[in-house]
Amino acid sequence: MDEPLISIITVVYNAELTLESTIKSVLGQQKDLFEYWIIDGGSTDGSLDLIHKYESELAGWISEPDKGIYDAMNKGIERAKGKWLYFLGADDQLNEGIVAIVASNLNSNLVAVYGDVIYDTGDIMHSWLGYGTLMQNTLHHQATFYKRTLFEKFRYNTTYRVISDYELNLQIYLKKQATLFIPYIIATCGSTGTSSILSTKEVNDLRSKYVKNKLINYALNTMLEFYYFYFKSKRNIRYKLNKLPDLFGFHRRM
Repeated sequence: MDEPLISIITVVYNAELTLESTIKSVLGQQKDLFEYWIIDGGSTDGSLDLIHKYESELAGWISEPDKGIYDAMNKGIERAKGKWLYFLGADDQLNEGIVAIVASNLNSNLVAVYGDVIYDTGDIMHSWLGYGTLMQNTLHHQATFYKRTLFEKFRYNTTYRVISDYELNLQIYLKKQATLFIPYIIATCGSTGTSSILSTKEVNDLRSKYVKNKLINYALNTMLEFYYFYFKSKRNIRYKLNKLPDLFGFHRRM
């Protein structure tokens, strides 16, 4: 396969409990549409054993220390040969048959094709680009297939721990580049992974490099902090409500 349509890249570090499910979800897709790379950060658990188990079906893999998830993603970009790139975490799973559906919607006029993701908690996270993208990241990388040409001049900033993918999405929005939303759930995502961490500081710092008006930035910062406070409060309330049956001695029957 000289130039596959899609390169799927999974970055891994000590994920033996979830990695095999991730790998199987990729290898179960239509094989002539993609190549699969695994970038390991020097795992010390059983992750390498799982990679060896499936290496005959991979385009390639490496295992070496890195500077974090975005450094590993950059290493994947350097190796990928696909016309489109997709990043899937080591605790995420592609939905069955979704690569073929996405592939039918890829065309040269677009720079990104995206859908939604669902977390293992059952929460659906809707991806979109619009005015809200100025406030926070609204496009989930587990839901998005990016045209390779975007990475000719772009690499993820490794100084950010959890929000560097926001920069690429913000650039796409500000430049008004052509994208397409498709009404499908692309992947099921782990709710405890790095991408689930909320970081207002990183978002606000990154955005300020592109939105120069200080008053607008202040307003966006305030709105984002309120939104995250609401989000966290809602999540905590739901967690406590789910615990009520145990507190009162009631147990759900399986």
